[in-house]
Amino acid sequence: MAELERPLGRTERYLLARAFAGVPPIVAITARLAICDADSVRAAVKCLLAQHPLLACYVAGARTTAPRWAKIEGLKAEDVVDESADDGQGGPEDVLSRAFEAGVELTAGQKALWRVWLGPKDDEGGRRVTLLINHISADGTATRNLFAELLKLVRNGPSPVNDVAAFPPTREDSIPIKPSFLTVAKVVLSDLVAPKLPAFLRPAPPTTIFPNPPLVPPYLQSTAFRTLSLPASVVADLKAQAKSHGVSTLHPIIFVAGLASASVLAPEETVVGGDSPISVRSAEYGHPSCSGNYIIDITTIYDSSLASSSFWSTCRAYAERLVDPSVRHVAHEHIGMLAYIPDGVVAPSADAPEGKTKFDVWLEETLRKEHPYGATFEVSNLGVLPETGWEADGLSDLWWAQTAMARGAAFAINPVTVRSGNLNFTLTYRHGVVEETTVDAFWAGYERALREVAAGRVSDETTLSELVKR
Repeated sequence: MAELERPLGRTERYLLARAFAGVPPIVAITARLAICDADSVRAAVKCLLAQHPLLACYVAGARTTAPRWAKIEGLKAEDVVDESADDGQGGPEDVLSRAFEAGVELTAGQKALWRVWLGPKDDEGGRRVTLLINHISADGTATRNLFAELLKLVRNGPSPVNDVAAFPPTREDSIPIKPSFLTVAKVVLSDLVAPKLPAFLRPAPPTTIFPNPPLVPPYLQSTAFRTLSLPASVVADLKAQAKSHGVSTLHPIIFVAGLASASVLAPEETVVGGDSPISVRSAEYGHPSCSGNYIIDITTIYDSSLASSSFWSTCRAYAERLVDPSVRHVAHEHIGMLAYIPDGVVAPSADAPEGKTKFDVWLEETLRKEHPYGATFEVSNLGVLPETGWEADGLSDLWWAQTAMARGAAFAINPVTVRSGNLNFTLTYRHGVVEETTVDAFWAGYERALREVAAGRVSDETTLSELVKR
């Protein structure tokens, strides 16, 4: 018989702390189906609840030092499926924004941490389907896979579930890479020792990463949106150009386009940094397809010569960096540092009558830093939605987004596509952290860079700044 509880892993604990700090990590994905009835969706959700234990759980002991996954007794598909939340007003950006607002409630109490919204039917019987989930339960890849599995079950009907599945392992239990002594020592020195030294003994402060310092505290602001859609023909051209310049996948292109746009906006004395969350999900490690958190972040900080660097050389170098085993090992080590965050119970206070933990306090303090951003942007590339059966005759307008981060990357670029379809991007950021004109310029420069590449107007000598300033 499968176990009924499991302690939260370190990544899950960090994401839980984000929720309690007022910046809940919500992931949402939405699309239109040509034909969709509520009974089929409820049957699909019932099947998913039986197949994936985390989807049928809440976080017990959430405010203690030992939070754990626990099964929700009596949970039904009707508790997850909601036909009233999406009123059909506005486009996908509006639906995703409302999902983020609703997601604030997906932490407290003995309730499932995900919802499926059904919009009103159109004249032909089609409707929008939206899945929103707390990142504690599923990372971006898992959310994409869960959405695809939901749509497949809606089309084909649920499959029988024989055995109760076991809880999936945590990332650290399944991939036990621990920080080296040197890694721990560096962090202790920079974060704990150096700030307490006399000024003349402190190491020189690191170069400021654009857009630090933000104009307003990010953790006090809501998520804002931008969108961009590239037609399938442009996507095909991008892939062809990448291949002809020695780049085998699209990700380096859509990442370096962000570098190009940011490089011309970053003020002097600042640098640009970019993140790529990378999935390390693997059945070999016992990871399920539709739940859990199995990601590492590959962060790259560029110096002031970035704007004058060759676009294609930067793409090729980044492609090599993404698959470099030593780079990935370091990324695993950085996540492992979560084990060294002080923990313990903090007495109740006026602002937290239910009490909190030292882990929670640590995160709150990092959110209040003058320079909270460790990167300018990240590209959370979900790639192609797995096959659902709807591709040829009923799946359209696919988008996804995540709540903007209050630390980490200032801008989140979130692309997704269906096979041979448009490549749709959302950009999420915190309202007011930079001037809206800066956001406009960044997003316009990003699109310009991608379209210039697709049109074949970028040579081996073209620099990042030349690409954006055309």
